[in-house]
This record gives sequence, C-alpha cells and structure tokens, in this order.
Amino acid sequence: MKKSLIALAAVAALLGCQQQEQVSSPSVVASDTANLKLVSWNIEHLADEVGKGCKPRSQADYQALASYAATLNADIVALQEVQSEKALKRVFPESQWQYVVSSRADNEAYECRGHDGLFSTPQRTAFVVKKGINFIAQDDFKTLALDNPGLRYGTSISLNNGQLELLNVHMKSGCFVSDYRKDTKKACTTYQQQGPILEKWVNERVENKQAFVVLGDFNHRLVDQDNRFWQELSKEDGERILLSSMQNLKSCHPKYKAPIDHIITGPISTQWIVDGSQKVDAFGKQGELDYKDMLSDHCPISLTLSIK
Repeated sequence: MKKSLIALAAVAALLGCQQQEQVSSPSVVASDTANLKLVSWNIEHLADEVGKGCKPRSQADYQALASYAATLNADIVALQEVQSEKALKRVFPESQWQYVVSSRADNEAYECRGHDGLFSTPQRTAFVVKKGINFIAQDDFKTLALDNPGLRYGTSISLNNGQLELLNVHMKSGCFVSDYRKDTKKACTTYQQQGPILEKWVNERVENKQAFVVLGDFNHRLVDQDNRFWQELSKEDGERILLSSMQNLKSCHPKYKAPIDHIITGPISTQWIVDGSQKVDAFGKQGELDYKDMLSDHCPISLTLSIK
C-alpha cells in the first residue's frame, strides 16, 4: 500500500446490479461541498415476511425498526443480513429511499438455533440511499465470496460522477483472533483468503487516488492493537499509517465490547471526515444497553463526510 493516510473509523455494537444511474436533484451531493452522513448497520436477518427467519419479527417489531431508522438522519445506509428489497421497504419507506441489493443467489437454508422449526432467510449486503442523491450502482464485488455460496458478495456504489466509491462488506464470521494467519480453524482459513482480496481492492484505489470508504460487518476486531489484518491494510515497508480517533469508541452490545463493525476511509475521504461525527448509536438510548433494548444484535455506526 502506498505511504498514505488511511483512517479507520471503527465502532461496533456490535443487488449488486448492473450499472444504473439514479436521477435526482443535483444540489444534494453534486455541490462543491456537501455533508453526507454514512451509516453501517447489521440489521440481523431482515426478512420479507413477518415471523420468518432467525430473527422472527412481529409487525410491531418492524414498525419499531422503521421508527428508529428514521431517527438516524442518514443519507446512505450500508446494511448487512438483508433478504431483499421487499425486506428493506419494511424499514426504509419507498417514498424516501432508493435501494441497491446484492445479487447473491439464495443460499441453502439452515435451521435457526433456538428457534425450532424456523429456517434462515438469505443474507445479502445492501444500500439504501436517500432520494435526491445521485449514485451509480457498481457490479457486485463477487470475488470476496470465493465462489462459495455460503459467503457474501460486496456491494458497491459511486457518487458525484465517480468522485467517491462506497463498498459494503460482510466478511466471514468466527475468526476473532488477533493474527488470523496463525489460526487453522475453518473461519480463519477462509478469512486468510478474503483478506488479501479486500486489501488489493483498497490498494488499487489508493494507487489511483480514488476516494473511497469501506464499511460493514468485518467480523474481526480491527482496532485491537496487535490485529494482523489491520496491520496489513495500514502498513507499507514497516511504516504504520495513522488511524482515526474513532478507534476509541466501544460496542454498545451488553456482552461483546470489542468492535467488529468498521468504517475505513481512504487517504482522500479521510480529509472529509467531520470532526466528532463518528459514533455508535445505541438505539437512541444512553448508558449500558439491556438485551431487550436491542432491535438487532449490532448497533448502527456512522460518520459524516464533508465532500469537497
């Protein structure tokens, strides 16, 4: 990686489709300077139908999600564990939002732990983009799935005529060690294959001086001091690249305090971060959360860019 500043904005609470341009008011993002609030949220098995999937939700649950989502005041939300556009519309109204959902095929369903007789729904990455914001949906980042139907694609969109690219990822779960290259369990051997693919994506954009943000559920504690994957992403020739202050924020989860959801900004987009905008939103609550307070098993994370 070039010797450039890459900032890690990390907190946790824890279709892909053919290129298409969304036409809307040019004043929202296309101005010389515009604030853009980005949110990443693993929304936990968001299903098409009431009572389905490994997080079976009632109609009231969906209404609670929608009410809460409105309080985020987001411009773009990167979501993980989404079944479809129909599922998104339950939480993000069609009158206000545009949708991009990964084209990943339905994977084989499994029986949900703790829910006898319930089976999983497909998990996809997705973006919702506020109406009035121009964007282009890029092809799915399929190589991240390693031709394995059990792994997720990355989803990518670009803004401002290609000025900024956003990549939404949901990496393999189960590898929570500091040095993923030294662990032989299946989750870590899979991560050992995914890691260099994502690193190559980042390196290419750094080299081409392309502004980018990678955000999502990394299923990995990148902000740990000795984390090998972050060292590989943020080092060249032994020289560490500076991290953002967002690394000091903690998860809102009652049990798991180390972040696995992250927002990574590249050398250009790092300069656009609005000071103090990095946060974890604990479902609008203050202090320690109880499990009953959590609308999903991850809390949204966010930052705001002032695009110049």
